Amino acid sequence: MKINSKNILHTILILSIILFIGSSCDGNDDDQTTPIIPADGFTISNTFYGTENTYIAIDQSDRDNNGKSDYYTFFFTNGRITDVYGDIGLGYAHAFSTATTQLVKLQVFESANANLSTGILQAGNTYVASSILTTSINGFGVTNSGYSKDSFIAYNLQPGSNIFNDQTTLDFTQILEVAGVWHYVGTVGPSITINAINIDNNTPTNSTINVDYTFLDTNGDTISGHYEGTLGIILD
Repeated sequence: MKINSKNILHTILILSIILFIGSSCDGNDDDQTTPIIPADGFTISNTFYGTENTYIAIDQSDRDNNGKSDYYTFFFTNGRITDVYGDIGLGYAHAFSTATTQLVKLQVFESANANLSTGILQAGNTYVASSILTTSINGFGVTNSGYSKDSFIAYNLQPGSNIFNDQTTLDFTQILEVAGVWHYVGTVGPSITINAINIDNNTPTNSTINVDYTFLDTNGDTISGHYEGTLGIILD
């Protein structure tokens, strides 16, 4: 049997993530100690919104059977994320801690980024995020707007009415799209640059990432963001 080295690397990554998911809902610490002036967040019209936690949701369906994930979804938020309420593996109904007020979602597709040919996110690369609803990927089957879009930036969010508990001190809910301020992608897809990334296969909760991203919204305004710290991983 022929063994593909790319598939081996992909499998190792997925196995390490599975170990991580089994032990914790995320690997973030909600605590930024350096620098004293917050840098983890995004800026809109000179106003800064903090996002102390970052996650990457990694697709595991491999619909084109090329041994690589179809997409990677980056979440930047001031809350926590979990994926344990009946939608594991579906990738579109993550739950957020009830204190979440800021959220960035940037979905990067392997098919739209030649530098994802290895099937592994790498430092030094810039990836283009999607600016549409990719119905063939997420399985909704209908074109929609708002939260269903592949990429957006939102703040002043409010929790939904359904509250869940993950057997920790946190309560989780789903984000209400009717509340808050939502920025959707304009004519150019968002870009995300990975300055450094370390996925620790032995202790996944020690995984870290350093990224910068830019987002051109429908009004033609450019939103910039940065994050450097611990990294949570979710399997989609």
